[in-house]
Amino acid sequence: MNYIYDVLLNFQKNYYEFFEWNKKDHIDHMRKVPIIKVSKKQFLEIKNNIIELEKNFIDKLNMKAETFKKNNITKSPYIFIIGTEYDCIAIKTNKKNIVNYKSSLQPSEQEEILKLLKLQKEIHLNYTIIKKIPQNNFKTRFEIENKNLILKELTKIYKQNNTQKINYLYLECFNKQELNIDKAYTKLKNEIEKSNKNFKKLYNIFKIINQK
Repeated sequence: MNYIYDVLLNFQKNYYEFFEWNKKDHIDHMRKVPIIKVSKKQFLEIKNNIIELEKNFIDKLNMKAETFKKNNITKSPYIFIIGTEYDCIAIKTNKKNIVNYKSSLQPSEQEEILKLLKLQKEIHLNYTIIKKIPQNNFKTRFEIENKNLILKELTKIYKQNNTQKINYLYLECFNKQELNIDKAYTKLKNEIEKSNKNFKKLYNIFKIINQK
């Protein structure tokens, strides 16, 4: 089995490219990580979906990765890198063998991994696609995370039955009133989903509200 040594990984539930990593993200400094070469088809399926890997395969890789922890090195369960000759990602599974976290790699480290993958034999992985992940090809991490934040805040206000705040948000967006809180909430929610100019208005309003 081949390994890559001394790499940084940023595991998130949503996959982000290296240039979208945030300073607040928890970064794992890995001493070593197993590398697996798969077909392009399997790579894209694993990258773009929530999948459950075959238990026998996971058991063979369990505790093979190692992480630097302060002055110690610890075994890390269920972490490995998959890729083709052209692309690769790091993945982490839970105890149920479901891939629930993924990480891109720094460009220099990715280049080194791709060189190793060119020398490896491709293996076939057995897995089940649990759920397809909607692709946000034209949205940045900032847009996705802030859209989710605003939707959460709007839903919270709606569940509190705060008619005054819902009416205020509606008036700011559409320059008219909607006294029916259900209709106002639904239309505001649709505007946030579209991520249009009204989304920017709502984002700025919630930003001001949260600063108070």
